[in-house]
Amino acid sequence: MDYIDLIKVVPIVNEKIIKETLARMGVANSKKKIIYPSCYLILRDGDYYLAHFKELFLLKDGGYNNISDEDINRRNAIAWNLVNWGLIESLDPETIEPHDKYIYVVSYSNKHEWRVNHKINTYAWESDSEGM
Repeated sequence: MDYIDLIKVVPIVNEKIIKETLARMGVANSKKKIIYPSCYLILRDGDYYLAHFKELFLLKDGGYNNISDEDINRRNAIAWNLVNWGLIESLDPETIEPHDKYIYVVSYSNKHEWRVNHKINTYAWESDSEGM
């Protein structure tokens, strides 16, 4: 299953707000209070994209590919929420149409009680260079 079809977006608010919100959305271990963010906002060649972290592995040197339909559905559901919350505008709205995928979101007021466990370092994928 090959996916490198990132969602091109336009931030409506400061990108730091979007990134902080994304850090609180994903798969959670509620007993240990750990959130594993699923998606990241990346800047490539002057454009912003929303990507599942597994898509980012595919962008680098043909990285390993274990992305699933569920991962893409989760990414699309997260994008749909960000659009509805007024944080981003999607340049491909039919991709993120309403969904039935449950997304765990740690509330802003409770974020200090949770640990964020990133599975990827997004700085490696952000650049204004060629090679996406």
